Amino acid sequence: MLNKFEHAKISGISVVVPRKEICIYDEAEYYENNVKKIDRMRKMVGFYKRRVSEDGVTPADYGIAAAEKLIEDMELDRSSIDALINVTQKPNWQAPATAFYIHKKLGLSKDSPAYDMNQGCPGWVYGLWNAAQMLESGTCKRVLLIAADTPSIGTNIKDRISAPVFGDGGCATLLEYSDNCEKFFFNMETFSNGYEAIITPSTFVSQRCHFDLLHKEEDFEMVLDMLKNRIQTPFGHTATIFDGYLDGIAVFDFTMERVPPNIRAVMEFAGVNEADIAYLCLHQANKQIIQTVGISAGFPEEKIPYYAFENYGNNTMVSIPTTINTVVKENRTDKMKLVCSGYGNGLAVASCVITICDDVYLSDINDYEKPADFITREEYIQYWTKKLKGE
Repeated sequence: MLNKFEHAKISGISVVVPRKEICIYDEAEYYENNVKKIDRMRKMVGFYKRRVSEDGVTPADYGIAAAEKLIEDMELDRSSIDALINVTQKPNWQAPATAFYIHKKLGLSKDSPAYDMNQGCPGWVYGLWNAAQMLESGTCKRVLLIAADTPSIGTNIKDRISAPVFGDGGCATLLEYSDNCEKFFFNMETFSNGYEAIITPSTFVSQRCHFDLLHKEEDFEMVLDMLKNRIQTPFGHTATIFDGYLDGIAVFDFTMERVPPNIRAVMEFAGVNEADIAYLCLHQANKQIIQTVGISAGFPEEKIPYYAFENYGNNTMVSIPTTINTVVKENRTDKMKLVCSGYGNGLAVASCVITICDDVYLSDINDYEKPADFITREEYIQYWTKKLKGE
């Protein structure tokens, strides 16, 4: 689906990541302590550093921190934010939407609607697309878009396919209505035959059976034993149905076949070519995929940054803003045209042509600091135990 929006502009982007950093060289034990092997992997795939969460920190925590930074640095009036979109794969609760919690923590107006979007790697572009529609219709003047994820949580450290790849973080983007701005162009495509290629299988069980499992003891114990079963994978480590599943070959084939044509189509729709574009800001899957997709889409290597992956890991929907707030920020000029493309879960591709002007606020990549009112997992359980007791 090709779309054009004439009244939406990006005014600011803030990015927050965990403080804890893991370097691939610190994990030599998983590579037979062979430094040359790690060197080869770094050169080919781009493995180097990633940021991972402490236990108990949720995507919402990163989103709130990024939004607070944006509001503070841009000196925004919270009551001027007309809508809140929260893009997440890991909501705090099945219901209500985590957006309501974020809305409360940020102190937004009762007149600003808030909702969640369940999206993965293409999520930031999906969020832009939704926000642009709200602005184009004239119903909103300011939309706050939050996107955050913690893919490292629950990833088996021995899984050398996934563990070295994923990093965590969150971002907040302010979009505003304007009668004098560069147009946004989008190309959104869905290839749902591949929905199982990136999935967390256990959530199906919890959604379908959670009431019976909790209230029928014999079923609970039986299914729990099945879920805890350690399964030997073809890659030398064990997994459970609680682990995320990634069909690497299927995802790679999808990315190579579908993403470059999607990018070329949105550029043609926007009437631009490679020479007009400062950077191709791709979802930071890994160095090899980024460069292969970018070259196939017609870009030279110098316009296809993978700095974010090397230094922060694949932080899914946050990876494009991380790229913008590092490479683009460092080399920014007035009215830089970017092509941004997110691809993954669904399977889906979402690409856009946007313009970052020199007055757009771009934060540094900020380390997450736990707020004074942060609640640990144990404190949360104790809180709800008392509440259910009526205390």
